[in-house]
Amino acid sequence: MSIRNGEIGDLVLDAARECLLRSGGRRVTVSEVARRAGVSRPTVYRRWPDISEILRGLLTREVLSIVDAVVGDAGPPADLDALADLIIEVVSALRDSELLSSLWREQRDLMSPYVFERLGTSQQGVLATLSDMLANAQEQGRVRRGDAKRMASMVLLIAQSFLQSEPLVSDILADGWSAELHDAITGYLRPVA
Repeated sequence: MSIRNGEIGDLVLDAARECLLRSGGRRVTVSEVARRAGVSRPTVYRRWPDISEILRGLLTREVLSIVDAVVGDAGPPADLDALADLIIEVVSALRDSELLSSLWREQRDLMSPYVFERLGTSQQGVLATLSDMLANAQEQGRVRRGDAKRMASMVLLIAQSFLQSEPLVSDILADGWSAELHDAITGYLRPVA
């Protein structure tokens, strides 16, 4: 049986996901991932130089597939509240991801560059999606005027900050987190009368 390059990529990322979930998000090795994928280590190394790159690829795939699943199934939001609800649905899905939760809990060193140093591929994808959503909502008069990409960046920061720091205030926010996040997003995006 011959496996094409794209299929090997998916096999390796699927295997890395399984290894991470099985380990509770703790570190895994290229050897473990290759063994789980049923390919050799040299095959893995031809595409990824180390385990960190495999995990970055997995992280990108996970985040973008969650965003695509939520946003792709929804039609254009009817109003600002529906837009905020859609953003919160994405945040909730990301928050509920066992993989992302375990990486934040166990591999902060892998995750922290996307908070402090640079935008990752998944963040850029989310920004593009948010920018398009905000630009469309602006055309309908549902969102205030302004540079949609800059506004999307601020919404991303608000949502990302919640996702990263929510455990710090989970006993304060409890089940009311979505209402508070909704108010923050709609307050920021509301058109000026």
